[in-house]
Amino acid sequence: MIKRSLTVATAGHVDHGKTSLVRHITGTNTDTLAEEKTRGLTINLGYAYYHFQSESGGKDFDNTLGFVDVPGHTDFINNMLAGVGAVDAAMLVVAADDGVMPQTREHLAILDLLEIPHRLVAITKADRVSPERVAELSEQIREILQPTPLRDAAIFPLSSKTGVGIPELLQHLQSWFDRPTVDENLIKSQHFRYLIDRSFSVKGIGTVVTGSVRAGAVKVGDTLFHTGSEKLTKLRGLRQDATELTSVHSRQRVAANINRDSSEVKRGDWLVDPQLYTPAIRLDTVVRFIDKEFSLRNNAQYHLYIGASHRIVTLRQLGNGFFQIKSHASIVAHHGDRFVVRDPASQQTIGGGQVIDIFVPRRQRTSPQRLAMLTALHQDSLPALAALLDIQAAGVDLDQFALCRNLSASGVASLCGNLQEGKVSYLSLTVEGRRFPILLHDRYYRQHADQILQHLQRYHHQHVNQQGISEPALSKAMEFEGSHSLFHGLLQELLRQDAIKRTGTLLHLPGHQTALSEEEKNFLDKVRPILLKAGTVPPRTRELLDLTGITLQPLQRILRQSTKAGSLIQVADNRHYLPETIMQLAEFTEKVATDSDEADGFSVIQFRDASGIGRNLCIEILEYFDRVGFTRREGNSRFIRTEKENIFGK
Repeated sequence: MIKRSLTVATAGHVDHGKTSLVRHITGTNTDTLAEEKTRGLTINLGYAYYHFQSESGGKDFDNTLGFVDVPGHTDFINNMLAGVGAVDAAMLVVAADDGVMPQTREHLAILDLLEIPHRLVAITKADRVSPERVAELSEQIREILQPTPLRDAAIFPLSSKTGVGIPELLQHLQSWFDRPTVDENLIKSQHFRYLIDRSFSVKGIGTVVTGSVRAGAVKVGDTLFHTGSEKLTKLRGLRQDATELTSVHSRQRVAANINRDSSEVKRGDWLVDPQLYTPAIRLDTVVRFIDKEFSLRNNAQYHLYIGASHRIVTLRQLGNGFFQIKSHASIVAHHGDRFVVRDPASQQTIGGGQVIDIFVPRRQRTSPQRLAMLTALHQDSLPALAALLDIQAAGVDLDQFALCRNLSASGVASLCGNLQEGKVSYLSLTVEGRRFPILLHDRYYRQHADQILQHLQRYHHQHVNQQGISEPALSKAMEFEGSHSLFHGLLQELLRQDAIKRTGTLLHLPGHQTALSEEEKNFLDKVRPILLKAGTVPPRTRELLDLTGITLQPLQRILRQSTKAGSLIQVADNRHYLPETIMQLAEFTEKVATDSDEADGFSVIQFRDASGIGRNLCIEILEYFDRVGFTRREGNSRFIRTEKENIFGK
């Protein structure tokens, strides 16, 4: 029997009968707290299930509707937002005797902003009023729904006390399963994401979390990443209501047993595929405000509700309808995730929107190029990728594109296949250490390749006695505008096509031949392998004497000539780095700067603790970065002055 699931959230004003309706459908009282039972209102999120079986197209289905009963009282709107942040459907509840109330309108606005796909309206307590009152209220609700996506929502007058209208409501709820609820190809194309909305400890079992699978699939025994503790965890068990499961997929609401201490887990955490974890401080988004005349207040701190988490954020208008969100704490999000924003006092919902990009550049965030990129990204994956290829001479970083959109390897392969079927002409530039290639439109590849070949030709003409030029020196001399990874990928493609040759670390045209000097041979045979193995902590010059067996003066000559040729970078009097290692350190420095408070910069101690490099060597590295203009020192703090590519040849 095929299992299918939908998660439904209730919404509506306090004491309008949401909990009673869920209890009538499922037989479960979702008010479990003593205070909830005493006060007769829902405070925290409540959960219940309704199961039924069906047959369609010769297939038997075991269907589960998971209900999330959210608070209606304005004091508990934060809990309400956590409940509706990850559901497939919503049931707006309006009491026939009270009619439309303030929280009815706010909950409706939230459902509108979140664009929840399935929705209906239940008019409860119909037994307390006349049929004329029900008809009048139905008409009022229709008018309120008209400007929203709920305009076509079915309206069901009913009574949890008498049962009138409940069968019709249930029939409609069941009809939602007539539409496709599971896309097998979509499940395979995405990594697993599970949003936690509750956690507790069970004696003899351990930590149990409940929540919704938002993407992908997983089975018992798999290893997942818990975002709250930033640690791996083993999935010990799965359960949906009273049924033990061996696997789950997107759109299922389940309980999971994990091997993390319950004190480490909180509402809003995620369990994700280990490859997927990419926390962000900044998000580029589109935002729609309820009040069309609303304007942001400078430096105001707003309340962001995304998934089941709450963050204090600032909002910045970028242009063309795009906004940047900056959070004081990291956010786990991906393209398409929806959110709600409340005012600085968290008294009023002011708007909501959708995540567009989680990889926000450090600079030029409002440039025409960046806005064009966001416009391209603000569509489905296939047209977005095609548009990016068309406008980006620097190519498309497929690693970032896939992470932002939660695409698995099969999802990326399918997407690239569809691109080719659409007659989009591009090259895949494979770069070592990257999961996916950089994609570059053919016309941009031809432009870059011509520039590289022309520069090599000029270099040979000006340096007839030299074998060639190193990759970093060539990039810097060309003032190449793309990334280091793109430049490396271009060279690899030209090498593959035999358009250029590499002798040692030096690049040259195929027809250009000179003999390597003794110093160049010793560098390639003895020095470079040692520095490559040492990574970010290379040996001092005196230590290289013992490691290479070369005496001091010849070694100094090798280091001097290799530095002049661009194969080495001298950071201090007695310390040399490979150019690719300096680029890695520069990338790491940008990350340290991004993770710290921009206003305060970062310190040597922060750099040391994050890198694991000794303090004295950290000082040498950062002083070198200061000298070349990559960083700027102010007292004990440092700030990034410019993009690393502007200094280190990309």
